[in-house]
Amino acid sequence: MVEQNKLWHVVLISFKPGASEIFKQEIYDRYQTLDKDCGGEKAGIIFWKVDWNLDLRKNVDLVEIAAFENNNALQAFRTHPKHKELTDILKNAADWQVGDIYFQLSRKL
Repeated sequence: MVEQNKLWHVVLISFKPGASEIFKQEIYDRYQTLDKDCGGEKAGIIFWKVDWNLDLRKNVDLVEIAAFENNNALQAFRTHPKHKELTDILKNAADWQVGDIYFQLSRKL
């Protein structure tokens, strides 16, 4: 068994008042392929999930959970043109909070 530290990246996205349901759905749809659009596993994105938040008490609409091989892979993702395009669209229509941690995964090779 090999143990490896992976970088987990969590983003909580809250749409601002006035964002239409159509806009929210378009953003959701873009997130469904953003990992692949930014290079996928070859770029070090080893896990990707974005979905509607089930707990709306704190006005968080979308939850993004991703795992990257390392910090270099995360930084490449952050500067990728497809990621930048999406954040440029979102910056006027949503707020978000980000958390990044290293977590040790165990897996058989």
